[in-house]
Amino acid sequence: MAKREFKNNRIKEIVKNIADDFRYSQDMGEYALLFYKADGDGMISGAQIDKMLEYVTTGLEELSKNIEWREEFLKDNAGIDEIKMLQNMKTIEEEYIELRNFLAK
Repeated sequence: MAKREFKNNRIKEIVKNIADDFRYSQDMGEYALLFYKADGDGMISGAQIDKMLEYVTTGLEELSKNIEWREEFLKDNAGIDEIKMLQNMKTIEEEYIELRNFLAK
């Protein structure tokens, strides 16, 4: 059975950030529970790897669509809140890419 331990502090931080986002929204869905468990255990294995990979891959697809729309919106409506939102979305995208690359090894 495949297993991924979060030995790298950056990967630990990314998993914790995603789990914290779920905690903030009080989500108790399948993905939320997966990230809560991964954050607590410091590892995932077997089908959990595929589920987490599915989550970040889908998230990246959605972020990509949303980031393109936000960039177009900002051309016409420059505002501090929108700029901060775009920066946050890009940070999330970077974290998802790092996690996807880690999981796909």
